[in-house]
Amino acid sequence: MMWFKKGTFSGKQYRDETSQKISWGHWFAFFNIIIAILIGARYAFLIDWPDTLGGKLYFFVSLFGHFSFSVFAIYLLVIFPLSFIVKNHRTFRGLTVILSTICTTLLLFDTEVFHRFNLHLSSVVWNLLVNPENGEMSRDWQIFFAPMPMILLVQMLFSRWSWEKLRSLERQKWLKKVGIFFTLTFIATHLIYAWADAYVYRPITMQRSNFPLSYPMTARSFLEKHGLLDGEQYTQKLEREGRLDALKIDYPKNKLSFAPMAEKPNVLIITVSGLRYDAISNGKMPKLAEFATSSTQFTHHYSSGNTNSAGLVGLFYGLNANYTDSILSNHTPSVLIEKLRAEKYQFGLFSATNFKESLFRQALFRGMKLPQSKLGNESAVKNFNKFMMARKTNEAWFAYLNLELQAKNEAEYDRTLGQIDRLIEDVLVNTPLNNTVVIITAEHGVTFNEMNEKERFNYFGRDEIQVPLLVYWKDLPVGIVEGLTSHTDVLPALMMNLFNVQNPLNDYSQGRNLFELKGDDWVLVSNYRWNVLIQPNGMQYHIDRKGNYKKFDRTYQEQSSKRPPLGLFLDVFKRENSFFEK
Repeated sequence: MMWFKKGTFSGKQYRDETSQKISWGHWFAFFNIIIAILIGARYAFLIDWPDTLGGKLYFFVSLFGHFSFSVFAIYLLVIFPLSFIVKNHRTFRGLTVILSTICTTLLLFDTEVFHRFNLHLSSVVWNLLVNPENGEMSRDWQIFFAPMPMILLVQMLFSRWSWEKLRSLERQKWLKKVGIFFTLTFIATHLIYAWADAYVYRPITMQRSNFPLSYPMTARSFLEKHGLLDGEQYTQKLEREGRLDALKIDYPKNKLSFAPMAEKPNVLIITVSGLRYDAISNGKMPKLAEFATSSTQFTHHYSSGNTNSAGLVGLFYGLNANYTDSILSNHTPSVLIEKLRAEKYQFGLFSATNFKESLFRQALFRGMKLPQSKLGNESAVKNFNKFMMARKTNEAWFAYLNLELQAKNEAEYDRTLGQIDRLIEDVLVNTPLNNTVVIITAEHGVTFNEMNEKERFNYFGRDEIQVPLLVYWKDLPVGIVEGLTSHTDVLPALMMNLFNVQNPLNDYSQGRNLFELKGDDWVLVSNYRWNVLIQPNGMQYHIDRKGNYKKFDRTYQEQSSKRPPLGLFLDVFKRENSFFEK
């Protein structure tokens, strides 16, 4: 008992010192909240700034609410327990200063990562930037740790000053009011976002990923359960207009200019949804195989995604499929279609599904009268043939024929291939091939593996994403091209070789010129969650928005891989976000 009274760890002394450290911790946390908010304000210059007053106000509410909560959460989880564990106040303050310096430096580092790649820090991104295969790049990023000594000095000075002035600071009453303000902004951040998410208010929902460690609340299930939200109607709206957190798109980056055209070639594009890379053969599709012998056949060609819309975005926009939702929500037109309209091409648009994909009506052919007819491939081909009979023979034309290959198993798939083969033969027989570019491909392939919806969304096997590509054009050599190619390479080829665009390629596409016939070093297949990098040998590297990483071989067997191809991922990140508006 005497030891307890005389010891440095006595009851009253311990309580007083702990109380003092806790009180100091409140002021130190407040100081770091201010620093975090000032650094976090930089995201305002990095994000797609909202157009509406409500969106702008939400940014500032979320700025105060998110960073005040994040800093105070670190205080509660780390610093507050240290107040009881570490007896020496100098050691306690030293540990707190070091932790605060590290967190502040990482936040500063994250703003630059977000600026360059539109991503926040994760373990994979950290390894990519700090220890890349390119040593020069590593030195470039190490510069952002240069302010660390200055941050440490500022933290130390405030730590010492606030400890010495603690009694005076404790008499201040306004800190409690500021705390209430920060608490209210944090609550408001989540309530406002939940409202915006339920009522599809995009100037707010597109700010979902503005800040690191940000997970705003949604209340769809609650509202739907209480009859305040029609779930089916809500889902249809998202399918029609794209995901709520889709960013604005800057496409094309600059106004396109064109050199005069010596002649206007006709263009026919045929897509068969579900057509796999191995479908064109004498045994399965003899007529199309025969046509391939007079065309340029790309045998290692990949779609831009594993859905119809994802494939169409690559084909008609020359962009990665992760732009799909942005194109939908912003009703972005294709530079190819805009050029065809400017040149007054005759349009013939035909679909076996009556253009059921939202991309057609919301963006690609928005404002154009799309024909309504019976569903089915036969009806679409019949209407195409009518168009060819009725068109003006002295004017250039563009035709798009969208067919669908439906099959429940491989036997039915093989039978359906024969039907599709005969229909495409009918199309080609009625198409004058002189001065006509014919492109035949698929939005994506089809797999017969048993999977649920979530598994199918995450599936990128060759049967799903590798598709055939035939191009018939008088200026292309007949033969087989084995180089790696992608849907994003088609639009640049048409814009450069047919329409003489003068702008650099990165003004309007993320692909390369397909007609250079050299093949790509790698291609990117994606959806809004996954980026899949494919190399010429068929090896696949998957990385998602949260930094999860996987590796698959050519047969889609997952491989063990602790170290991702950091240099390749760096190229992917640079190209992936180049058309998002900032």
